[in-house]
Amino acid sequence: MTSDGKTIVCYHPSVDIPYEHTSPLPRRDPIENHEDNHDQVLKARLIDTSSKREPTIEELSKMFYTTKHRWYPVGLYHRRRMIKEHPRDR
Repeated sequence: MTSDGKTIVCYHPSVDIPYEHTSPLPRRDPIENHEDNHDQVLKARLIDTSSKREPTIEELSKMFYTTKHRWYPVGLYHRRRMIKEHPRDR
């Protein structure tokens, strides 16, 4: 504790590990693993995201326990008649 008692100070000394007890990091083969190149990383992520499909309206309604009408857009007829400015609270 510090002298004012507001802060707790911890000391973590570094531990010396002998070289014999360490092992090298595994390096991936760039021929087999295409994600090692920066350009390939971006392309791989784009391919992964494009293969996923969007959930359907039926799946969304089951997922969030709502009706199917919640997921359809509001038409222009109803959007014009919506109250844009609500009355202010006192």
